[in-house]
Amino acid sequence: MSQYSYGGGGPGQYGGGGATDIRLLSGNYDNFTSLKSRIIVAAGAGAQDSNDLGGPGGSLDGFNSTKNYGKGGSQKSGGQGTVSGKFGKGGENPNRIGDEGNGAGGSGYFGGGSSTNAKDYGGGGGSSFISGYPGCVAITEDSTENSIKFRTGDFTSIHYSGLKFEDPIMIDGKSQMPSPNGTNETGHSGNGFIRIIKYPILSNTCIQNIYHFNLFSFILEFSIFFMSADS
Repeated sequence: MSQYSYGGGGPGQYGGGGATDIRLLSGNYDNFTSLKSRIIVAAGAGAQDSNDLGGPGGSLDGFNSTKNYGKGGSQKSGGQGTVSGKFGKGGENPNRIGDEGNGAGGSGYFGGGSSTNAKDYGGGGGSSFISGYPGCVAITEDSTENSIKFRTGDFTSIHYSGLKFEDPIMIDGKSQMPSPNGTNETGHSGNGFIRIIKYPILSNTCIQNIYHFNLFSFILEFSIFFMSADS
């Protein structure tokens, strides 16, 4: 595997899970202008290898691999590793060609790092982000790929667009969550999943629920209350 997975999972002998997101600007997944327009991100898990399980995608912070060789991403930095995670990307595995290698990091708001042990150990999971969620740290609009800056004060958790979500809920990849088929599961394995449902409940008022599942491990569930003239 020589390229990042769709969603930014690190490439490697075993590639990291990609993140799922909602963003304001279109573009290739790794286009930085598009990446920084993300207003919600569900993290991907780090890759497992034969000696170690990768870290699940986290909420505010990603999880380390079981044996702690791959570190999880946070709200301000990628997880440490042989190659550390970055904004929107998991750390890659530089030994991806050959008999030995390590698990790559999962993607997320900030990605997890690839394993620091090159003999078959797992990568770290990415972190997640919801604009307006307590504890999240939004970047500034003038951030560049090589110089990321963070918002402060009353606007720390709110995306620079000003858009935010009311009463959001994060569920990390180690916890039970609703699955796409309506049952419950612990973590999520497979493709990312987003569902948007519009519920008319009062004249000119709607509730929109979004269930947001990431690749391998994670779900975000939140409600947006807004006025709609056609409801």
